[in-house]
Amino acid sequence: MPLVHNEDGYWELKIEDDEHLALDKFHPTFKDALPRYCTALDRAFVKAREKCEFEFLLTLFRIRGADNRAIGDAYETTLRAMPLLYEVHNKTENYEAARHLQLWIYVHIVEASEPYEILSNLVNVSLGKRFSGQFYPYKVGKSQPESPGTKIVRIERTAVRAGVSQVVTPLKEIWDKNLRNAIVHSDYILHGCDVLTRGRKYTHEEIMTVVTRAFVYHQALSILYKVHIESYDEPKTITVHPAFSRRREEKAVVIVREGHGAVGLKAALTKEEIARGKIYWRLGRFTPKEIDILDSDPTLALLPRSENNNSCEKLI
Repeated sequence: MPLVHNEDGYWELKIEDDEHLALDKFHPTFKDALPRYCTALDRAFVKAREKCEFEFLLTLFRIRGADNRAIGDAYETTLRAMPLLYEVHNKTENYEAARHLQLWIYVHIVEASEPYEILSNLVNVSLGKRFSGQFYPYKVGKSQPESPGTKIVRIERTAVRAGVSQVVTPLKEIWDKNLRNAIVHSDYILHGCDVLTRGRKYTHEEIMTVVTRAFVYHQALSILYKVHIESYDEPKTITVHPAFSRRREEKAVVIVREGHGAVGLKAALTKEEIARGKIYWRLGRFTPKEIDILDSDPTLALLPRSENNNSCEKLI
């Protein structure tokens, strides 16, 4: 089921004759929403990249200060979790068990913090601003972050100013505060094919539509994220953001892992310049083996293919 990015900037499904049967297992909303959501979300990726490629890459790398999550990545965990949950759901023959899983997957998707961080940063970079390590910090004196509804409103306001208002379309179509609250607080009732909450009754079709759209939103964002990472198939020299360095128009080199794409950035310095005392820096997501390789040769920018890219990565 290939997605194609056409010359007009739109994503579309190119469905072969034998692929129509495969689509029959999905809710009809899937075929409509996937290219539409990819097109809407990609506007922010493209504009941010055009505005400042350096800050765009920082957004994709999602590098932050050290905290107790430095040994892992919550977004990568979600990316790995979703296919596993879908597989369990599709193998479940009990209707109620399948419905509960649909609702819990929906909440996981709408509550996931990192997608909001990514989209907020892409929109902000499109306006010429810098990457923020924590766009939605936890509130002082409270144990929970901003609600998804609040984040969506903030993203929409900024997206309108940045000229990429379409980016919020998928978020608005999947967000249902009443349904979210009912699921999170286990305050819903399965009644036949319907889901009953304190606020309203949801028919089977309404549930399938919103759950499918949430699934598609997650898929679209992860597809675009991967596409833009993979678009860097060889090292590239770019200009750093003016506020990143005191050196005028300092250059950086995009570090690439074969078979994966961009994984980091480093100072565009030769061995002679480093030996003369020019400040060398490097940041990105690397495995311990890759760190050793880069330490041994600071001018290296093309890393060998890694058989396991998701585990044991470190931020440095």
